[in-house]
Amino acid sequence: MWKLNFSDFAIKLQPMAQKYKYALLIFLVGIIMLCLGSPRDAPESNSQTNNSNTTSTFDLTSFEDSLEKQLSSINGAGKVSLLLSIEGTEETVYASNIRESSSGESNNIYEKDLSVLSDSGYGEQPVKVKSISPTFRGAVVLCEGAADINVKYSITQAVSAACGLSMNKISVLEMGTYTK
Repeated sequence: MWKLNFSDFAIKLQPMAQKYKYALLIFLVGIIMLCLGSPRDAPESNSQTNNSNTTSTFDLTSFEDSLEKQLSSINGAGKVSLLLSIEGTEETVYASNIRESSSGESNNIYEKDLSVLSDSGYGEQPVKVKSISPTFRGAVVLCEGAADINVKYSITQAVSAACGLSMNKISVLEMGTYTK
């Protein structure tokens, strides 16, 4: 039986290791990357996939409530009530594959089908490219401090910045008291 001496083995491998040092380095980096896993296995990318499949609809009521809260913190505004008018509804754009085939000299046929993602449960989800939120048409703001021109101007500026509306599409009116 032969005896293995590690120091003799290392001395014999040293010239070969010098000759192929870059190939060995690339090989070792590849092994390390395989052991760590690919980015697809990371939990963060999993959550991105889940987020892209969930519908994120625009909630006008929560947007109005949030903006009302911010507007009421303007100095002198007091209590604020906001009504936003929107144009259209939210639109979702999905990825699609388009194939062109020709049958003859000038006859082109286009086929379009929806791109889908398959998950581990054998379900399919369409690939969502983007969501287009509805656009605002105008705003009516009722506030207690609207009699003050500075408050009225500040609220108009804030609504314009938050909603992307021109100032002529925003009405700021003084809130009255309602009694029965």
